[in-house]
Amino acid sequence: MFSRSSICLFRIFFFLLFLFVGWQYHVKASTNPVNRTNAEGRISVFLDAPWWLDQDFVREQIPIVTYVRDKEAADVHILMTRHGAGSAGTNYAISFIGRRRFANMDHDLTYWAPSTNSSDDTRRGYTNMIKIGLVKYIATTRMVDKIIVDYDYDEIAIIRDNGFEPEVDPWDSWVFEIYGGGNFRMEEKQRAFSSRFGFFADRITAEWKFRFRPFFNFSKRTYITDDETIISSSHRHGHQAYLVKSIDDHWSVGVFNTSLSSTFHNMRFNFELVPAIEYSFFPYHEATRRSITITYRMGYGYHNYMETTIYAKDSEFLWSQSLQASARFQQPWGNFRAGITGSNFFHDLSVNRAELFANVNLRLFHGFSLNVQTNLHLINDLLAIPAGDLSLEEILLEQSQQATNYSISGSIGLSYTFGSEFSAVFNPRL
Repeated sequence: MFSRSSICLFRIFFFLLFLFVGWQYHVKASTNPVNRTNAEGRISVFLDAPWWLDQDFVREQIPIVTYVRDKEAADVHILMTRHGAGSAGTNYAISFIGRRRFANMDHDLTYWAPSTNSSDDTRRGYTNMIKIGLVKYIATTRMVDKIIVDYDYDEIAIIRDNGFEPEVDPWDSWVFEIYGGGNFRMEEKQRAFSSRFGFFADRITAEWKFRFRPFFNFSKRTYITDDETIISSSHRHGHQAYLVKSIDDHWSVGVFNTSLSSTFHNMRFNFELVPAIEYSFFPYHEATRRSITITYRMGYGYHNYMETTIYAKDSEFLWSQSLQASARFQQPWGNFRAGITGSNFFHDLSVNRAELFANVNLRLFHGFSLNVQTNLHLINDLLAIPAGDLSLEEILLEQSQQATNYSISGSIGLSYTFGSEFSAVFNPRL
C-alpha cells in the first residue's frame, strides 16, 4: 500500500508534468506562429463575450471567417458587453479591435434589444451587427467576393427618420411588466410551496431613469416526524422605487424609496427615503467598457419590528448615510469588478457596516487565465435582531436572521487551454 505522503508526491509530480507539457506547447506556439489568414484569405476572429452570447449561432451565421480561441491568435478581437435598461430592454455594445495587420483599425457598434424581443430576435440582431462590423476587415481580403450587401428599409421610414415626420412614441418610453409564479414539492414527510408575483413600471431616457416595483413573496414548508408536524411560513413583501436625473456626462442625482415586510428580517414594516448623488470619473457613455464611480447617500427611515429587538426597540426612526466607490472594466486583457461601501446610522456611529467585493478574470498569457472572487462584510448594524435566543427549529429552517459580526466568501481558479488554435466548424449533431 502506498503511504499518504507517497500519494501526495505522485500528485505533485503529475501536476508539474502537466504544467511542463503545457509550457512547452506555449513556447513552441510562440516561436512558430501560424499564419491565421489562410489561402482563402479568411481573417481570424476571437469572440470575447460572457455566457449569454450564442457563439454556436454566430459561427453558423458567419462562416466566412476563422474563429480562434485566444485573442493573441486573432486578426480581429470582438469584445461584447451588455447593459440592461430595466424592463425596457438591453443595449449590446460590440467593440471591434484590430490586431496584427489590422492594428489600430478599431470601431464600435451597438444593438438595442427591446424587452419584447424573443431570445432568437436578440441573437439575430447582435449577430447581424457583428456581420456589419466585420465588413471593413473582410473587404481588404480575397473573401470580399463572398460579401453581398443588401438593405432592408421602408421609404416612408427613411423620410420620417430624416426629420420630415418625427416619430411619436405612444407609450412615452414607459415599459410595464407583470410577473407571477409559484412552485411546490410534495413527499411523504415533506411539503413545500412558494409563490411570487409583482409589477414593474420603468421609464428610461437620456435625462431620466425611473422605476417602481412592488413585490410579494410567500413560502410554506411542512415537515412530518413521528412525534410532531413542523410548519414554517415566511413572507417578504415590499417595493423598490427610484428616480434618477442626469446632470451631465459625469454627475447624476437621484432619490431612492423602499419598503419591506419580512419575517426573516423581523420587520413588520420598514419605509426609507434616501437621496443620492453620484460622480463618474469616465463619461457615462463608456460604462459598458470602463466605469469608476463614487456615490453618496443619506436618508431617513421608519422601522417597525415584529418582535422586540436586542436593543429593546419595537419601532424607531433612524437617519443613515453611506459612501460607495466602485470600478468595472471589461477590456481585451480580461474583466475586473470591485467596490467598497461604508455605512452607518447617525444616532450611534458604532452601528455601521463595511462591504468589499472584487471579481477579477485576467488573461495572463496565451491560453492561461486567472479568476479570483471575494466578498467581505464587516457587520455592526443588525438593529432588527429579535431579543432572546433562537430555537433550533428557527435556525435550521432559516426563519430568522442571526447575529453575526462578519461574512466572508471567495473563490480562486486557474485555467490553461492549449491545442488547435482554430474552431471554425459548427457541428450541431447529437
